[in-house]
Amino acid sequence: MSIYKTLGLASALTLAAITTQAATPHLPDLVSDGNRWTITAYVDASPDHIELATQGICFYFAGTIGTHQLYYWVSDTFPDWNGMATQEGDQVFMHGDYAEDVGHDGMEWQIVTSSPKSMGTGHWKEWREDGRFGSTIGFGNAKLQRVGRCEIDNPEEALEAYRDIDFPVDKDGNKITLPIGMPELERLRQ
Repeated sequence: MSIYKTLGLASALTLAAITTQAATPHLPDLVSDGNRWTITAYVDASPDHIELATQGICFYFAGTIGTHQLYYWVSDTFPDWNGMATQEGDQVFMHGDYAEDVGHDGMEWQIVTSSPKSMGTGHWKEWREDGRFGSTIGFGNAKLQRVGRCEIDNPEEALEAYRDIDFPVDKDGNKITLPIGMPELERLRQ
């Protein structure tokens, strides 16, 4: 075999290996059909799955790592609540902070309908650290719904714009001071 054939074969094999390693973005992703979603918490421990709070979240594409699509997210309804998300297939994992990074949230959910109004379901937990076992605020079920496009297209601008917005209020006019919905959880604990 000539050196040119060997180099050609080696180049073709290298190109094929690179092509198979490149991950095609999974659809539906969190931004193409609209990057604004709502997330609603439900009390996981309640047989009735009592509804807690609903918050707005804007997702911003942040690149890929292997088979994962990465996103920044910023809430446009709750002050200073933001974080990162990763998607592999229909599975999405999120984490974030609020209250000047004292409060923490984690969500694991799956996209269950594929359309411009995609929906997802999964779990949401919220906690604060206390030096021992942590201070769990709540474990919840979560429903996510794509609702359109965010007003701000840039994650850095969204971080700044939504850092100091007012706290949302519940249906009774009480301030919601935790993203998952504290007034409802406090009433259940009594």
